[in-house]
Amino acid sequence: MENDSPFHLIVIGASAGGVDALSRLASTLPEDFPAPIVAAQHLSPDRESHLEEILSRKSALPVKTVTDHEKLRPGTLFVVPADHHVNITDQTIDLHVNNQSRPKPSIDRLMSSAAEVFGERLISIVLSGTGSDGAEGARAVKRAGGTVIIQDPETAEFPGMPRSLAPNTVDIVAQLEDMAHILRELIAGNAIAREDEEEEPLEEFLEELRHRHGLDFKSYKEPTIRRRLQRRFAATGTDSLQEYRRYLAENSSEYGNLVNAFLIKVTEFFRDREQFEYLREEVLPEIIERARSRGEQLRVWSAGCATGEEAYSLAILISEALGDEAGNFNVRIFATDLDASAVNFARRGVYPPSALSGLSNEQIQSHFDEEDGHYQVKKSIRSMIVFGEHDLVQRSPFPQVDLVVSRNVLIYFTSPLQRRTLQLFAYSLKNGGYLMLGKAETTSPLPDYFGPIEREYKVYQREGERFVMPMANVAEPVPDAPRSPRHRRLSSHGARARSEGQRAAVTEESIINRLPVGFVSVDRRYDIRSINAAARRLLSIHGTAVGEDLLHLIRDVPYEELRSAIDDSFRDGEMNSTGEFAVEDTIDGDTRYLDIACNPRTEGEESGPVSVVDIVVSDVTTSAEQRRELEKSLHDARSQLERYRPEAEKEKARLEQQNRRLIDANRQLENANRELSNLNEDLQETNEENLISTEEAQAATEEVETLNEELQATNEELETLNEELQATVEELNTTNEDLYSRSSETQDRARNSEDERERLRAILEHIPDAMLVVSAKGEIVLTNEEYERVFGDGFLPCDREGAALPEEEKPQARAARGEAFAMRFALKDGSGEISQWYEAKAKPVSNEHRRGGVIVLRRMDDA
Repeated sequence: MENDSPFHLIVIGASAGGVDALSRLASTLPEDFPAPIVAAQHLSPDRESHLEEILSRKSALPVKTVTDHEKLRPGTLFVVPADHHVNITDQTIDLHVNNQSRPKPSIDRLMSSAAEVFGERLISIVLSGTGSDGAEGARAVKRAGGTVIIQDPETAEFPGMPRSLAPNTVDIVAQLEDMAHILRELIAGNAIAREDEEEEPLEEFLEELRHRHGLDFKSYKEPTIRRRLQRRFAATGTDSLQEYRRYLAENSSEYGNLVNAFLIKVTEFFRDREQFEYLREEVLPEIIERARSRGEQLRVWSAGCATGEEAYSLAILISEALGDEAGNFNVRIFATDLDASAVNFARRGVYPPSALSGLSNEQIQSHFDEEDGHYQVKKSIRSMIVFGEHDLVQRSPFPQVDLVVSRNVLIYFTSPLQRRTLQLFAYSLKNGGYLMLGKAETTSPLPDYFGPIEREYKVYQREGERFVMPMANVAEPVPDAPRSPRHRRLSSHGARARSEGQRAAVTEESIINRLPVGFVSVDRRYDIRSINAAARRLLSIHGTAVGEDLLHLIRDVPYEELRSAIDDSFRDGEMNSTGEFAVEDTIDGDTRYLDIACNPRTEGEESGPVSVVDIVVSDVTTSAEQRRELEKSLHDARSQLERYRPEAEKEKARLEQQNRRLIDANRQLENANRELSNLNEDLQETNEENLISTEEAQAATEEVETLNEELQATNEELETLNEELQATVEELNTTNEDLYSRSSETQDRARNSEDERERLRAILEHIPDAMLVVSAKGEIVLTNEEYERVFGDGFLPCDREGAALPEEEKPQARAARGEAFAMRFALKDGSGEISQWYEAKAKPVSNEHRRGGVIVLRRMDDA
């Protein structure tokens, strides 16, 4: 149960290098620090400890070595003595003599006991040290809702202990000099408490988070939400919800940290063991036998794998079920999660001893290798699993899966996103395949495709007709691309011109999306203005992306080379290239080779400054592999020649003719190598001319490979897709000149559209009556010169008695609601008397994207 004490508790664990780290942290704590601190430093019991004396010289707080049943007091730094463990109770620190060979004192025991009684009011800190003591304690703190802080491993003298914590258990990574401020912010918690006085309340913020990510946290207790938000305030250096929202707008990656702060994603090997036992006894034998009899790959999807324990547990179960057959049986487990840091941790497969508590000794010996106090999953198990970052909202599912395990993922989703996720599972699973959910989850949002097999263990079986591949995302709002000022000045009279411009934009976007090469257009801030599907695939960019910083979205692409190429194109106005580089496919682990070319583009006059850089991403894997094969062949040939040379010298007379042939062959290979080098240079120079024809075949090949893994849709869809691909091949091979012609037509159409806009703008300015256009929010979108002359400072309409009209009856408000009306109103002069009458006529302006109205204001000679 949680402690009822009025104060927080800080517990600190450290090992090698920890004395210096503790001293530096203690020196920054103010003398009025409002919470007790308990520090456990691994010490040798054979030597007298001087830790209390060392810390006393550095700290403004009183420092005291713990005695048995020591009473917790705020503003005191307690040091655990050597060769003792401690338990934290609601008010005291209890000592226990250590009779084991475990580290002394145990940081895991300190944190776990404190978590039981202090819960969310506990803050644990892991400093410099070796080994993994503290990793299991941090899990306990996280499960209890407390806060986990680690010293930045990059600055720790010994980073082993901070790095042993799984990413999903760490709330804040901090420098030593910043920790005192972070602790004060976490304890004070004043920023959230002031939100009731701000214009944007917490409820609106949670609603925005629900719309953006499909995650609904409104059912959480409000104090819990506030405490966890406070952690992100402290980590980002913000003081209020309003400041934090501005920080989110500037740092989109913080959304992932925020979601992780709200979700308690602590997992373990064979968590909920009875579910795994049911899989072992009832499900795995059937799907293994089915795959064996059909000669197919056994395919499993662990959706929401966090730090990998669930995926490895499934692999261990399958390996044990296969027995001696495991090495030859084709098994593929797709383990995915939205948290990139958790996926990277899982891919390593290295865990502290405390994380293996759910495994038997036999399983540990069979499936793990011990190294430096940690345990790594054996290669035979890791080879079954493909780890990848995967967003259930945006990414495609894995087809032809025998078993999907997704536990405690749906409970955080909104109803539309729950249905979307179950649609993915329905598409992924073979007919008769199995789905296992968490204990609090059901298939009720999509019941027709899943039949319950074992309700107690939440196991369902795929049934019903073949499910058509669902859309790529749920109907969630996405940010609009930045709009230029001329777009904002269009009135309702420009509807025809706007529709023509939209058709031109759609045509251009369609052409770009059909290109087999990646295409990204960025401005001087590196913000994406347009991007096609090939670029998203090649650069592993998911989501809308338009309007976001390209350099912040890419991961495997060389950051400095790409940024330098973009900057050089803006500066010099010339094409630049990053050169060939390798990236790893996140799904199948294969290596691909890409080349990125940056082409400057001006808008308006050709001699004007470069405003946009068009980035062309080319997949050069085939040519790179061919070059490497040729280089290998050349190397092999040269090696073979060297092996034969001594023999040729000994038998020169008899093998002279053969020797000449070998020399000729060597010359030919050298010539071929030179020709290949020249050819590569020519290919670089003529890249733009041959880009479409060269990359089209590669794109078609990759599309077929992707279909084999992800897009096994119906036979009719495959036939249609093959026809479209063939049509695209023929079109791209035979109509290259037509593509350039269409581009010219698009430019001419854009120029004609701009002329039409200018003409309509001129007509508007010559209308004699005052005129304004308002949006659905009542904001003035457009006015003419007559309005600016008469009502430049705005107007306050009145009724016949001179009383100001209510807000909802004013012309702007009625037009914003889309009403068509005619009304009269009066304006007052400087003395407060009615000076003039006006008639306002309005017509609604609305389409599927926006609403509002147009108001014409005409002066009346009488009332």
